[in-house]
Amino acid sequence: MRCAIYARVSTELDSQRTSIDNQIDIFRNYAVQNNWEIVKIYTDKQSGTKGNRPGLKALIEDGKAGMYDVILAKELSRLARNGQLSYELRNTCQLYNIEIVCLDNSINTVEDNVQNFGLFAWLYENESANSSRRNKQAKRVKAQRGLFVGSTPPYGYKSENGILKVKSDHTPSTVRRIFEEYLSGTGMDTIAKTLTAERVPTPSQIANKANASSLWHASAIKIILKNRHYCGDLVQNRSETISVTSIKRREVNSENQIVIEAAHEPIIPKETFNAVQAMMKTRTKASTAPKKHIFTNTLYCDNCKKGMWFKANQKGYRCGGNIKHGSSFCLNKVAIREKELTQVILEDLKLLFETLKDESFMNTLISKLNTKKQLIQKEVILSQNELAELKNKKLEYVNLYTENVISKEELKEYRHLTDEKIKEIQIKQAILEEKMLECENENYAVHINNKLKDVLTLKELTPKILHSLVEKITCNQDGSVNIQYSFVNPLQLQ
Repeated sequence: MRCAIYARVSTELDSQRTSIDNQIDIFRNYAVQNNWEIVKIYTDKQSGTKGNRPGLKALIEDGKAGMYDVILAKELSRLARNGQLSYELRNTCQLYNIEIVCLDNSINTVEDNVQNFGLFAWLYENESANSSRRNKQAKRVKAQRGLFVGSTPPYGYKSENGILKVKSDHTPSTVRRIFEEYLSGTGMDTIAKTLTAERVPTPSQIANKANASSLWHASAIKIILKNRHYCGDLVQNRSETISVTSIKRREVNSENQIVIEAAHEPIIPKETFNAVQAMMKTRTKASTAPKKHIFTNTLYCDNCKKGMWFKANQKGYRCGGNIKHGSSFCLNKVAIREKELTQVILEDLKLLFETLKDESFMNTLISKLNTKKQLIQKEVILSQNELAELKNKKLEYVNLYTENVISKEELKEYRHLTDEKIKEIQIKQAILEEKMLECENENYAVHINNKLKDVLTLKELTPKILHSLVEKITCNQDGSVNIQYSFVNPLQLQ
């Protein structure tokens, strides 16, 4: 059988790395004894209570792709210390005909040894919960001694032996600037927009977080303005995970938080910090949020693809990307008046309604629909061929990876790009199928007329009519709009 090896440790310590090597040696001997071919070795260096481990995710994805027949692990706890995750993994393996062998006797589906699985799953999760409680208590003791126990120091600080130290780079001055600008009357959204335009690194970029954004948001500014660490106070135990098996967090009551005043060097004077807190209570909401209106979620910027926001003072819509992040993100500053856009759509629909009544137009409509139908059929065939080709490519990438022609990172990138293309084609096929049905409908004109019959009697465009007839509207920075209807428009047939 083709065998996949999974080894995991919970930390990056050297001693733990040795443990991974030892696990792999045991697996190699076991595979030789059973005449199994080792296809690939998967490893992780993090907690087994979470399912978002890269090694485990790759193991599951490759298993679904048929790369191996059996998973070999030292213990069930190496695969999962979470009861729910353990059962999900077992069920996935059953679905894809994958065997699981754990050397702790928790499960061995090759020998049909599964009677102890539930007991081991419960024991390992219970053990993790106890370990988590001990870890939390140890961190609480350190926090009470005035030591920083968080994983990431606040923006502008670094942690040295548990003591927060002001960094020597630009980040402390950025913190001071944020407090000063807010006190001078500048809103959070404007501060964020300016920092984005100046390409000032964001907190997530400084922390080297995965998929860190280069865009500052008002929410990030607010977090900095409300953080007591900047005036020298150490405030910890502010939130906690709901359980050992969950990454969701909940707020801790203020009386249970651990506060040590003047624990480290401040970046902001306490007087300034208190003045900002008082101002935040009296000032109106700084972030300009989009207001729900008739074209919300229907009208989009053609430049940045973000939704257009309704602005009451302009009686129309502006690009949400430009409003939130400024011209450095999107140059589209045009305002689309709601009244004018409504009139354009109503006139367009009324023209279509009147045209469909014209007998001479109807005489040519059938031939145009047949032509359109042939074009759609060609597109359907092309999309089907493209879809089949992409699915074959996914299998080719897996083969190239198993033959060490491409790296793991390249495999992930290729598969991600291919999956995105497949989704696009599937969406396109669904749209083509709808249009094909319309073209095949013998009562096409009647069908469209039924959709449009209320338009002539309406003095305003209602959300119901809009969303039943219009699929999407895009706006360019020159003010031009493109209306995509949810049906085949005979006036646009070539």
